[in-house]
Amino acid sequence: MGSKTTFESASRQWHIVSRWHEYEGEARANLLRIAGIGVFYMIELLDYHGLRLGPIEIPAIVSKPLHQVITGLALAWALTGMAVLLCQKHQIFPAGLKYATTTADLIFLTLMLLAASGPQSPLVIGYFLIIVLATLRFSLGLVRFTTVGAVAGYLVVLGQGRWFRDPPLSVPRHQQLIMVVGLALSGVILGQVVRRAARMAEEYSQRVAASEEAPS
Repeated sequence: MGSKTTFESASRQWHIVSRWHEYEGEARANLLRIAGIGVFYMIELLDYHGLRLGPIEIPAIVSKPLHQVITGLALAWALTGMAVLLCQKHQIFPAGLKYATTTADLIFLTLMLLAASGPQSPLVIGYFLIIVLATLRFSLGLVRFTTVGAVAGYLVVLGQGRWFRDPPLSVPRHQQLIMVVGLALSGVILGQVVRRAARMAEEYSQRVAASEEAPS
């Protein structure tokens, strides 16, 4: 009976601790989200206006219609981050918030890729960054969800580039496979990090409890 009570108490304490770290992780992920959007948009501005600074020259390669689309998406994405800040300010933190914000990240990134050069765009690296952000919440379920969502988003970009763009935007098949395998392995590895962190905390609490119960 005592061991069962101890187990239930430990489970409750772990739930409380994990929720607190999810809250802190969401705050950090949101700040990184806003900062990342800002940095990438600055690069977008350089691609649109161009830059000539001595030996450093960046040609203007983005058309005005595309720039307007990217600007709108970046603004909407940033407003999502602001909404998260507002929720945290008022202590609103439902369990599903991390899934909602991650879904928004995946959707906005995919829309940007669909509007830009699709699978040929260097922005595809953003899928890896979103998986990394998911790890900050220390939720194994979220890491798995994000990995599946990132792979699905990339496949949508591949399909749109091949069948709905004229001329088609595609990358070699081996590059597609490397990207998909890389996303999947990133999710598996980072999921193991979350799992090991939970296991480490559990073993530490067991050792502390054993040392307190041991006769002096």
